[in-house]
Amino acid sequence: MTDRTTPADATVRHPVWRGRQTVDGLWLAADWLSPERRSERVLREWMPGCRAWRFEHGDVLCFEAPRMLQCEFAGGTPLRRVGAHGLYAGPLTEEERAALAAGDVHLVIGGQLQSLHFAKAKTLDPSLVIDIDDYALHDTYDGRRSLALPKAGRLTGKPLREVLGDKIPPPSQEREAFLRDAAARGAGKDADGKPIGLGLSSAKPSLRERAVGTRDRMADWLLQRFPGLSGDASSGRGGGAATSGRGAGTGGGSVRPRNRAIVPQRWRDMLVRFAIASRASRLIGMRHGAYLRRLMEQFDRGDLHEALRNALPIDGSGDSLGQAFSAPGRRDSLRLSQGNGAATSIDFGDSARDRLRKLYRNAFEQLDRQGKIDEAVFVLAELLNARNEALDYLVKHERFAQAAELALSWDMAPDLIIRLLMLSGDRERAVLVARRDNAFAAAVALLENSHPRQAWQLRGEWGQALAEQGLWLAAVDAVWPDPQAREQAGRWLLAAEAAGAELSARALVQRASLLPDTVQHYAERIARLADPASPAAPREALGRDLAEVKQSNPALRALAAHVLPALAADRAACANDIERGQLERLRKLADDPWLSADLPEWSLPTPQGRRRLWETAGALSASAPDAPGLQSPHDVAALGDGRYLVALGEAGAAVVDRNGRRVRSYAVPAYRFVMSHSGQIALAIARRDSVSRIARLDLAHHEITDLGAMPLQFFADRFDGIAWSVVSGERIMVVDAARASLDVLWSVGDLGGPVVAAEFFPIEESFLVHGDREQVLWRYRNAPQRRLLSRDPILEDGRFRQLHPAMGALPLQLTQDDDGGVRFAYTWGTRDFQMRLSPPPGELSGHGVIPLTQGCLVWLRGERAMRLHLVRLSHADVAASIDWPSAALRTREYEGGVLLFDHQGRVMDIASETSKVRVFALL
Repeated sequence: MTDRTTPADATVRHPVWRGRQTVDGLWLAADWLSPERRSERVLREWMPGCRAWRFEHGDVLCFEAPRMLQCEFAGGTPLRRVGAHGLYAGPLTEEERAALAAGDVHLVIGGQLQSLHFAKAKTLDPSLVIDIDDYALHDTYDGRRSLALPKAGRLTGKPLREVLGDKIPPPSQEREAFLRDAAARGAGKDADGKPIGLGLSSAKPSLRERAVGTRDRMADWLLQRFPGLSGDASSGRGGGAATSGRGAGTGGGSVRPRNRAIVPQRWRDMLVRFAIASRASRLIGMRHGAYLRRLMEQFDRGDLHEALRNALPIDGSGDSLGQAFSAPGRRDSLRLSQGNGAATSIDFGDSARDRLRKLYRNAFEQLDRQGKIDEAVFVLAELLNARNEALDYLVKHERFAQAAELALSWDMAPDLIIRLLMLSGDRERAVLVARRDNAFAAAVALLENSHPRQAWQLRGEWGQALAEQGLWLAAVDAVWPDPQAREQAGRWLLAAEAAGAELSARALVQRASLLPDTVQHYAERIARLADPASPAAPREALGRDLAEVKQSNPALRALAAHVLPALAADRAACANDIERGQLERLRKLADDPWLSADLPEWSLPTPQGRRRLWETAGALSASAPDAPGLQSPHDVAALGDGRYLVALGEAGAAVVDRNGRRVRSYAVPAYRFVMSHSGQIALAIARRDSVSRIARLDLAHHEITDLGAMPLQFFADRFDGIAWSVVSGERIMVVDAARASLDVLWSVGDLGGPVVAAEFFPIEESFLVHGDREQVLWRYRNAPQRRLLSRDPILEDGRFRQLHPAMGALPLQLTQDDDGGVRFAYTWGTRDFQMRLSPPPGELSGHGVIPLTQGCLVWLRGERAMRLHLVRLSHADVAASIDWPSAALRTREYEGGVLLFDHQGRVMDIASETSKVRVFALL
């Protein structure tokens, strides 16, 4: 060789630099990096002013200026300039340097000191490594859409007064007198501004009535002396301005809370006890009795118009705020209240309630005979609280549009709302409700027998929605009963066949069931699946679907006969989890006596060493890859079949294989992903100042759709392909992320303050709202329909709180003992737990907790490394302990496991069912 090597007996005490050093370059050795990898590494570290050379045994990269690096994680052998004698790979002594010949780079190769000369090397041009032939060109992003917010309010129902128009009389002059009287007394309204009670609920209660006689004057004095005795004071609004259900606020309908517990107002209970002790209760009771007698007299003499404007709702479904003390006032109009809010109640006893119920029912029948449909609906819905009967009554008279508006306002069942909207001709809003609540199937079932035309229309929309979610096989099933939609179903079937090995195998079953004559063209694919040497996972997916078919045909029988022997061999080798009953169904489906005779008894051995990550006792041990990757990911998501989607920031998104090698690129900025449940659709999120750009990726057809941009404070990292939960502009919303319009399907506003933390889990979402006086935790169930679970204040006790499913704000505490150990304490339910976690070597420099659906990940950072613990909170033990180099770490859960990755390109995938660990670095 042309470069000079020192004598063989030369010894070097410290051949490499260690710790944090000022580094002038890197040596990339050829014995552990291929030429392509060395070129990629040079390109990754390249900055304007750098230079690079290629020698026989490796490459040298000289930085444009010295860089401060941790030598152990530098990505190559660090080189430092010492005086004017060139670059050195280690801290040589003066004697060791004296033994070296003159040169530009001094290394220790094969245990010998070696000097290299740049003049004898080949200069590298990293630009030649960049291949841009496969990059697609896209139009420049239109920034004019960046401030457009999603439209809201399309699913908001209308009150009855607006629906019926002039049929309901306008407010009377008594209304103004009532409002002036209420303002003078300082009283407010109930939580909804309208009454609904558990027993007899007060209508809009006046503060007092002009009484005649000593009894009424004494009751009037009590109401003036104690203003809280009059109906609903403002201090007892019991629920605030924010609403829940599926459409509070703007967009998604104004829907009141269903599942929020209403606590009776304490001041009312105190006043009840005071009234009983002072015998004032008799005066109040006589006043209520007088009002009730006047009301019944109005019904008895047939003055329905006036009686209905003064009548009390009964049999309410809402919660009670407590006892009402004043007599209800006269209604200003015959309009229906919306929602199921809380109000005060008046208990006149069962006999009075039964009497009123009969009077109201007689009034309804009389109004019905007279053809006064609007007034009759008012009696059913407002007074008798028979809202389903009121909707049926409107449908009987073919008032579908009015019934639909009221069903939206009252937050009725989604299939009922969809049916009424379809019957009223409002197909667009019907589809929005169906997409919001995933209620196509139930609505189609309601329409099929009585209104088949509307059912066919809804089936088409159902199939389109499923296809947008990447559920092509389900989309085919949804529209197949309609002969006119089968051409489109065939295109969806082809899409499924091109969308991955397992889905393609399942598509063969559907093709054999629906289009048996075409299966002959797939003989080669079936032969590959029937080969025991081929991958077992696609064959298992095909076998499971075959075992569930309800009807048989020659194509299905032939398919079962082809793959059953290989499936049985896979099961005997523990390569699948197919059960005995499924194998028996496949044997019967094949209907081949020769095959049955040849098949041995089913061998179903128990897999050895298989353990479920979150259920099996004992801790799994694992380590991250030692060497960093060539890419710096911002997000990584599992796609199945050993593929992963990687966000590379402005460099776009890429699909990589199980070895970290890129197989496809998407030219769209990507910093975070939102993955669909099907794994076929993803949203790529890129922050742009105050807004985030959103692009929809079809991973099967490799298409990119720009959805525009919107402000995003928090957002879920998974969705069903359509409904996506976000926090935007101090509103909790669900938007339609399958369309560029980003329609608001559900919304909650006026939360009482900004959302400061949010966590999105598969069946529950939690939002921490910072109010004026305290923080409040809002918890929503998001399946099957979105419902408010609780709204609780958070106590400030100095402990860190982590939002967690089922447990709300979970108090956590990490402390370090005197001996260096770490104690992890938390409260689970009503019990306090403590556990000791092993730290990494050296002094701790940081720690934290990342919530997971079935536990949490506790990370402990030391001087040079990290230790991660997957903790089963319900069992207070460690499911896995992982050693990781010190780096910025992130996690992502998916249906089959947990992904861990860092900014240096290391990735670890832990399967939940088997605890199998896969590690790789991004190349």
